[in-house]
Amino acid sequence: MTFWENMISFFLYAVCCTLLAIYSYGYLDFNLTLTQNPIFLKFVAPLQRLVYFERFDSVRVYILLLVLLFLGYIYFLLRSKVAKFPWKFFLITIGILTFAYPMLSYDLYNYMFHGKILWFYHMNPHIHAPLEFTGDLWLRFMRWVHTPSAYGPVFTAIESPAYLLGLGKFVPVLLLMKLTMSAFFVWVIYLIGQITYKLGFTKDESVLAQLSIAFNPFILLEVVVNGHNDAVMIALFLLSLLYALNSKLGPSLISLIASVGTKYVTILTLPMYFIKSPRFKMIFVTLAMLAPVVFLPGRFQPWYLVWAILPASLIGASWSRLWIILASLAGLIYYIPYISTGFWLNSTPFVYSIIYLPLLTSGSIWFIKKLWMKTK
Repeated sequence: MTFWENMISFFLYAVCCTLLAIYSYGYLDFNLTLTQNPIFLKFVAPLQRLVYFERFDSVRVYILLLVLLFLGYIYFLLRSKVAKFPWKFFLITIGILTFAYPMLSYDLYNYMFHGKILWFYHMNPHIHAPLEFTGDLWLRFMRWVHTPSAYGPVFTAIESPAYLLGLGKFVPVLLLMKLTMSAFFVWVIYLIGQITYKLGFTKDESVLAQLSIAFNPFILLEVVVNGHNDAVMIALFLLSLLYALNSKLGPSLISLIASVGTKYVTILTLPMYFIKSPRFKMIFVTLAMLAPVVFLPGRFQPWYLVWAILPASLIGASWSRLWIILASLAGLIYYIPYISTGFWLNSTPFVYSIIYLPLLTSGSIWFIKKLWMKTK
């Protein structure tokens, strides 16, 4: 891309991100008041009316924004032969979306409350559930308050400083928690660049791998907008992988333990230490992280796809990039029934199509391509 093509495409993408951030505030819970500022209240009111009472229009807005972002994402991938990864623009994008409201998940509030249990109530969030603290005003807009923390102690150590640094005030704690998740995602993109270099990718291939994740609308929605902690788990895992590729077993195991101590699913990648081929190591890691999604579809949540999409960028094959694109698109489609109705009533065939259609499509194209090459 020329300089001006870069500038125009990045500017348009940033505009779409800004519009998504604005739209996200329509999902502000009616039981949550971020501020009494009249300007903010006038800003939020029509957005809430759109999201909660004009749902079909809200679906149209959601689809339009995500289509525009996805088209920009595909454009970046197709025109990826740039001198280096566009860090400045990437950080601007992250900065914009960090200030978005967590529009399609309440998990971030649980992370915040874990810190409150630890520092305000002086109790262990792995033993005590939020529901035990009857009367706490934060409970009005939270979900899954009946269970203690479902995450490991490492994540508690990572998430809890936001409560202290935010002085227990809701909005500062929210912003600091969002910044924490965004910072780990930035680290993920850096580690992808380091690992692909170690794997022998060309400069163009390495940048393409980073772009496939950095500007992926689905990943940005789940990790930066909704603030899920999967980027924390994957960043620590990628650090472990980088150490393993550098034959530093001790630091690699420590990093893997830290990843497992964040969210337990990365324990499935442990056999990677017995695989010598770097390429097959990347394929195994991706399949290991995809296994819970494929074999436990009844427990599926769309952000679980993030577990496999991030390491899939390290395979460097056309079929893996195709799966990343299709799985990301499917993850975005998953939310449409909820946005249109306000209920999580997705049918089993719909959920199965979200999980398996991207796999079947990318696998079929790979098989046909291989068959075609053999017959030539």
